Amino acid sequence: MPGLDTSHGAPRVRTLRAGEREAVLDLLDEWELGGPLRGRDFFRRYVECDPTYRDANFHVAERDGRLVACVQVFPRRLRVRGAVVPAGGIGSVFTSEAARGSGVASALLEAAVADMRARGMELSLLFAARHAFYGRLGWTLWPRPRELWLRGPAIGAPHGEPFDATRDLDAVIALHERTSAALDGTVVRDRDDWRAQLALAGNPHEDFVVARDAAGRVHAHARGCMLGGAYLVTEIGRSEAPDAIAALADLVVGLMAPRDPDPVAADAGRDSADWRRMLVAPAYDDPALAAALAARGVTVKLFEERTTMLRVLDAAALARRTGVSSEPGESDVAYLARLLPPERFCYWPSDRF
Repeated sequence: MPGLDTSHGAPRVRTLRAGEREAVLDLLDEWELGGPLRGRDFFRRYVECDPTYRDANFHVAERDGRLVACVQVFPRRLRVRGAVVPAGGIGSVFTSEAARGSGVASALLEAAVADMRARGMELSLLFAARHAFYGRLGWTLWPRPRELWLRGPAIGAPHGEPFDATRDLDAVIALHERTSAALDGTVVRDRDDWRAQLALAGNPHEDFVVARDAAGRVHAHARGCMLGGAYLVTEIGRSEAPDAIAALADLVVGLMAPRDPDPVAADAGRDSADWRRMLVAPAYDDPALAAALAARGVTVKLFEERTTMLRVLDAAALARRTGVSSEPGESDVAYLARLLPPERFCYWPSDRF
């Protein structure tokens, strides 16, 4: 394998075999996540709950009968220019300390790219801080403008009702489809995806609240959790009704309200009021919501989110599917910048992997 250190018995790259799930979770348990979950418990969810999971999605490296590195492919369907594009997420990238520096992670990612292309995936995405490493291997940083929502001086009580899947799932699916259908980069979810995602979106706990109209119908929802040292609003949705704007704004402001007990704040080991005073907004532009939040004393601070990286796997197939062709001599990066510019890319954090 190109770039792989062949000294001292190089690891052998292959896909996970039947019966090796516990072995790969043992490997991932070495990852110090810094949260309330051990590595094996955090990643087990993506093995047991994700309906797209297959053992063959894990590319692993074995040395002396032991797994020393892994990369997981997450099949996803992304909305791009009104089309549904087969894509491959890259996650669970980990190398045991003894095998680092050998080139094994690069070899695994090369194998994952070949696998995604063979399976007809046209885009790849990942979320990482190691931009130079993944950049050398073909992914490009896709920085996006984002907002921080800062709590106003008046702190009210939490708003809305806790989401109940038995009662509310159909209504929330409809709101999600209405909100996401026109947004580039959102994941298409079927019912199995939804049920799995409810188990995967928390870290491990999640706030998920809904608001009802005068007739008792759900017309707004909001979700949030702790991730990467901040509270993220991971997904929002609302109906077309004029009063749904105010209802959604109330739900967002309600996420800022401290509570006792607060499982989400406990995950971070911080005070609830401190933890919730600032929310990372999703990459979703809704002027009506912005105005409603401002009326409730919420102020905005802008920042650039620099964790998303994208890669074109098959430009010709992507052009056929979306109807947007690449120009003569145009690079994949330049083509993708026209097709899916960063400012239009909205990937709900609730769909992370």
